[in-house]
Amino acid sequence: MKKYIYMLSVLSVLLFASSCKKIIPSVSPDDNDSSFVVTKDYKRVKASPVEWDGKKRGDITYQMLMYSFADKDGDGCGDIRGLIDKLDYLDSLGISAIWISPIHPAMSYHGYDVLDYSALNPEYGTMEDFRMLVEQAHKRDIKIYLDYVLNHTGKDHPWFKDAYSSTTSPYRNYFIFSDNPQADITAGKIPMIATQGASGYEPTQWYSISSTESTKYRFTLNWSNPSAPTVTVTPSDRVDADNPDKSTSGAKYLYWGDPAYCKKFYDKGSGIYELNVDFSSPWGFLVRTSSTAWDPGTKYGGRESSNTLTIGVPFKLYTSKTDNNAVLDVQMPGSTKYHSHFWTSWFADLNYGAVETAEKSEAFKAVATAAKGWIDEGVDGFRLDAVKHIYHNENSDENPRFLKKFYDEMNTYFRQTHSEDIYMVGEVFSEASAAARYYEGLPALFEFSFWWKLKDAINNGKGSTFAKDIISYQAMYKSHREDYIEATKLSNHDEVRAGSDLGKSSAKEKLAGAVLLTASGSPYIYYGEELGYFGAKDGGDEYVRSPMYWGDNYTTSYTTKVDPSLKSSIKDVSVQVNDSTSVYSVYKSFARVKNTYPALGHGTMEQHPSLNENSYPAIAAWYRVSGSDRMLVIHNMGASAVTLSVEDKLKSAVASQGNVSIRSVTAGFYQLKMDGFSSVVFDLHK
Repeated sequence: MKKYIYMLSVLSVLLFASSCKKIIPSVSPDDNDSSFVVTKDYKRVKASPVEWDGKKRGDITYQMLMYSFADKDGDGCGDIRGLIDKLDYLDSLGISAIWISPIHPAMSYHGYDVLDYSALNPEYGTMEDFRMLVEQAHKRDIKIYLDYVLNHTGKDHPWFKDAYSSTTSPYRNYFIFSDNPQADITAGKIPMIATQGASGYEPTQWYSISSTESTKYRFTLNWSNPSAPTVTVTPSDRVDADNPDKSTSGAKYLYWGDPAYCKKFYDKGSGIYELNVDFSSPWGFLVRTSSTAWDPGTKYGGRESSNTLTIGVPFKLYTSKTDNNAVLDVQMPGSTKYHSHFWTSWFADLNYGAVETAEKSEAFKAVATAAKGWIDEGVDGFRLDAVKHIYHNENSDENPRFLKKFYDEMNTYFRQTHSEDIYMVGEVFSEASAAARYYEGLPALFEFSFWWKLKDAINNGKGSTFAKDIISYQAMYKSHREDYIEATKLSNHDEVRAGSDLGKSSAKEKLAGAVLLTASGSPYIYYGEELGYFGAKDGGDEYVRSPMYWGDNYTTSYTTKVDPSLKSSIKDVSVQVNDSTSVYSVYKSFARVKNTYPALGHGTMEQHPSLNENSYPAIAAWYRVSGSDRMLVIHNMGASAVTLSVEDKLKSAVASQGNVSIRSVTAGFYQLKMDGFSSVVFDLHK
């Protein structure tokens, strides 16, 4: 009898184990029962999202630089027709909009020193090409956003050339001029700087107009007392040939011009040096003790209290052995100066006058009219450059007020032909707390704090506060604008690329992409980020603006400033799109589910009640909620594997990257094993 009972017990156990095996969660769409029974076995999570219906719910924007993206005509520079031919690539990635870097004629390759707001840079193509781009993008449900620079023009813009040619020029008030900036700012005579008071005067932001005229001068250095050298500038009737003496011991150099010249003084003995030059410089000059090094103590110039000399009067030179930035360019006397907020003579700041009447200024009317012309050409919105610098008091409400005036002007015009509002996003390079008030002027702002928090979390393996931080930003934004749009991002064209910030680790890059596409907000993908691009700015901005490697003849060659290891380390587009283990595959799969599920696409973000506690310091977890739809997002931001418990009604896994395994413990209670830098997204039962 005991033997019979024992056999029945064994049989019962086997039947129970068999039934358990049948319902071990594969976490696929077929698993509609959340009441899993106990099993000791872990099973690898297999993501099985529902089929995408083609509707783009994720509001994903792709940032691209025309010159570096795709070259159709083979001249080495990217162009509009090249972009048109790559629209299918962007469409397959699930992109809803494209932010295009400035495409106006400009002084520099990057386009931010605009020469004509209404025109198209002919190097990129014709207006017919642009109209074709808009048409083809719209056919694919892709919007076009243009980069627009409201802060300044290039110094060679026809408006500025005419403005500085005469005080009676009709464009004179388009820009900020002064014969004595320090006195005028202190007296409140320059409306765009007035609210800063005397502190608004920064000598390095003012450039002389008359010194751009070529004049022969003799520069005489008195170095007999090395601790207090002087330079005296007097008129001259000649120009010296280049000094044939190649010795660098005790040499002194005059550095000036734009482009800059660095020429060696003639040593006259007894500590006296002399050089006669044809002088022309919009920023002034420096004296250097090295023609190549910029180390502190090798650069001599002025001080903040005095950096303008008098012709024929010795000017005391100042140096700093600890901080080169403390040494200012020496400027020539008696010249009207113009303002450039970005410490370069190539930009000339636009003058909108007092913010109360900014919309009545001629400069405002001109840039607004040009923007309306682009709306007529079919663009869907604008990215506004450097908006916190338009008015120079960052602690006032002037910039948000100005931006609201510009937005309202554009939106009123846009709504004449559209049923929705125009899109406009501002660049406010500040922490979220400082940027939040700009929502009073614009519907969308880039969230730089998102990336700063994320890279710190990944690099330090601490994700437990990430969701709380992001949600706290949203509360700040909402206090300024109910319908705010978070433009989340990793890196961009002005920053070290995300790949470099993450140590060129593909595992970290995949995780960062997964977080970007599962958090709240309307994400931006900087071109090449989806391929794992890296790059730092040490040798120039071009190193973070490398050519897009397509694996075909569309790859540009606009610059030689390219990290050679990038091409050898990162696989081309043609390879990555067919590689299920690539960085691209993560971006595409997570973008697909973001476009598929409303909760991921535009739902709210809610902190998970238990997975953000100190017991799981590496784990970042949150819900995305839209109506009755709920999704659970979990990321392991640490390098080590983590086993965690989850008490949620899991329906199916819709996305994952890295190794994630699951087992059920009791009904509605699961254990997950997540490898380092892995992610998983679950759809939940209602």
